[in-house]
Amino acid sequence: MTVLDTARRSAASATTSFLYRVDGSASWKVGTSHIIVSVSGPIEVNKRDELPDVATVEIVVRPDTGVTSTREQFLQDRIRKVFATVIVLDLHPRTLIQIVVQIVQSGDSKMLNTMTLSASINATYMALLDAGVPVRSTVSATSIIYYKTQADEVSSWPGGVGVLIDPSRTELERIEQDIMSVHTVAYELKGGKIERLVLSESVGSFTEDQVLEAYDSAAKICQSTNETMREAVINGVQQKSRWRET
Repeated sequence: MTVLDTARRSAASATTSFLYRVDGSASWKVGTSHIIVSVSGPIEVNKRDELPDVATVEIVVRPDTGVTSTREQFLQDRIRKVFATVIVLDLHPRTLIQIVVQIVQSGDSKMLNTMTLSASINATYMALLDAGVPVRSTVSATSIIYYKTQADEVSSWPGGVGVLIDPSRTELERIEQDIMSVHTVAYELKGGKIERLVLSESVGSFTEDQVLEAYDSAAKICQSTNETMREAVINGVQQKSRWRET
């Protein structure tokens, strides 16, 4: 058994179809991270942004406080890369798919973006589903943190290394000075099974064994996250059915 097998992990929850005047919406909460995403489209696109063969995807990330900064630009870039090959763009050429990511609470400590990024990817996928935007597969993401443990902490890694999976901000702040590496991992799934790695953001100092272990564990977590997504979709469909019946 490795340290990742016994690492603490925050429970995730998702809801859909709660925003009006958009085609789809989703909320994703894990740890102390809370992300809301809305999707509009396919809708009319400005002539200057029109693409003849595929739909145009616009991604806007709004901060929890203050004005947009390079942090939001970083998140936009990573979210775009994840979904560039997942959304079926050639079915609706010359249209716009607009994705707005609102950070309600990042859940990250000051120097990190990992929880915000992984939660944003999960919320974006859920909102695309809710909007009926065609996608090729499921996408889910998770965050894994390696840190130096104190003398009284139990660790399975040599050298006193501990792990947190999708931690809360309180947990991150507690170990902030001892963080060794941060890994944000996203997988594409088909039929509930891992298909391919679509995002790997690793920052810090880590061994080859640690990063490979992180990939393997992230795959298991993403499969579990896929079940959470399925339950949220089922609940959303049931709620819409009740509304139509009344």
